[in-house]
Amino acid sequence: MSNTSQKSKKMKKHMPTSRNPFIVILLMMSFLIFSCNNDDEPGGVELYQGTWSGTYSGDVDNGTWSVQINEMGGISGTATSTVMSMNYGLTGTVNSDGDFLATSGSATTGTTFTGVLTATNGQGTWENNQSGLSGIWSGNKLGESGNGISF
Repeated sequence: MSNTSQKSKKMKKHMPTSRNPFIVILLMMSFLIFSCNNDDEPGGVELYQGTWSGTYSGDVDNGTWSVQINEMGGISGTATSTVMSMNYGLTGTVNSDGDFLATSGSATTGTTFTGVLTATNGQGTWENNQSGLSGIWSGNKLGESGNGISF
């Protein structure tokens, strides 16, 4: 066997990566796993964190609302009745699916706001079982400048 043939055989033995599909697949999977990191995009309840405001309306009552959602999904804020000229505290939670639940007063004697948030807006219904009042609400997440984001 000539020197050239021996060198060629040795080179083939030292280049198994290009012909070994297992190694190629392993390298590709590693690349995909480490390149698909979405740490820059908020997820879970962090998506809803910030200041939100909007309006509510019904047959008898209407007004505005404003809440702050923290990094754990806790809601705190105020609803202001135009009809009754009063402010009411709101507390509640939002989960990672955007399910919104806030109450003014107690769940049995107060007003409950339920609905769904997206990254930029939300809507739902409100109800006061004791007085028989109900209606709808909607709102937007406020941007950095404090202006509502609307789509």
